[in-house]
Amino acid sequence: MNVKHTSITCPHCGHPMHIELDFSAGDQDYYEECANCCESIHLNMHINELRRKVELAVSADDEQLY
Repeated sequence: MNVKHTSITCPHCGHPMHIELDFSAGDQDYYEECANCCESIHLNMHINELRRKVELAVSADDEQLY
Protein backbone atom coordinates (compact mmCIF):
# COMPACT_ATOMS: atom_id res chain seq x y z
CA MET A 1 0.00 0.00 0.00
CA ASN A 2 1.32 3.45 -0.94
CA VAL A 3 0.56 5.70 2.03
CA LYS A 4 2.06 9.02 3.04
CA HIS A 5 1.44 10.84 6.31
CA THR A 6 1.44 14.62 6.15
CA SER A 7 0.29 17.67 8.07
CA ILE A 8 -2.06 20.35 6.76
CA THR A 9 -3.63 23.47 8.23
CA CYS A 10 -7.40 23.96 8.25
CA PRO A 11 -8.24 26.84 5.86
CA HIS A 12 -11.14 27.84 8.13
CA CYS A 13 -9.62 28.00 11.63
CA GLY A 14 -5.88 27.40 11.11
CA HIS A 15 -5.83 24.24 13.25
CA PRO A 16 -3.05 21.79 12.27
CA MET A 17 -4.21 18.33 11.19
CA HIS A 18 -2.42 15.10 10.44
CA ILE A 19 -3.82 13.19 7.47
CA GLU A 20 -2.99 9.98 5.65
CA LEU A 21 -2.79 10.03 1.86
CA ASP A 22 -3.28 6.76 0.01
CA PHE A 23 -1.96 7.36 -3.48
CA SER A 24 -2.26 3.76 -4.69
CA ALA A 25 -5.60 4.66 -6.37
CA GLY A 26 -4.18 7.61 -8.34
CA ASP A 27 -5.59 11.14 -8.40
CA GLN A 28 -8.28 11.86 -5.81
CA ASP A 29 -10.70 14.66 -4.99
CA TYR A 30 -12.36 14.40 -1.57
CA TYR A 31 -13.36 16.16 1.65
CA GLU A 32 -12.14 15.82 5.23
CA GLU A 33 -13.74 17.39 8.28
CA CYS A 34 -11.66 19.55 10.61
CA ALA A 35 -11.58 18.03 14.11
CA ASN A 36 -11.45 21.51 15.64
CA CYS A 37 -14.13 23.56 13.82
CA CYS A 38 -16.02 20.73 12.02
CA GLU A 39 -15.90 22.58 8.67
CA SER A 40 -15.34 20.70 5.41
CA ILE A 41 -11.86 20.86 3.88
CA HIS A 42 -11.52 20.16 0.17
CA LEU A 43 -8.46 18.04 -0.70
CA ASN A 44 -7.35 17.52 -4.29
CA MET A 45 -4.48 15.08 -4.68
CA HIS A 46 -2.60 14.70 -7.97
CA ILE A 47 0.09 12.12 -8.66
CA ASN A 48 2.81 13.76 -10.77
CA GLU A 49 4.42 10.66 -12.26
CA LEU A 50 6.94 12.62 -14.30
CA ARG A 51 8.43 14.25 -11.19
CA ARG A 52 7.51 11.32 -8.93
CA LYS A 53 5.69 13.59 -6.47
CA VAL A 54 2.33 13.78 -4.79
CA GLU A 55 0.77 17.24 -5.16
CA LEU A 56 -1.92 18.19 -2.65
CA ALA A 57 -4.20 21.25 -2.88
CA VAL A 58 -6.07 22.17 0.31
CA SER A 59 -8.95 24.65 0.21
CA ALA A 60 -12.08 25.70 2.06
CA ASP A 61 -15.32 24.14 0.87
CA ASP A 62 -16.89 27.60 0.41
CA GLU A 63 -14.32 28.91 -2.08
CA GLN A 64 -15.75 29.39 -5.55
CA LEU A 65 -14.31 30.42 -8.89
CA TYR A 66 -16.19 33.07 -10.86
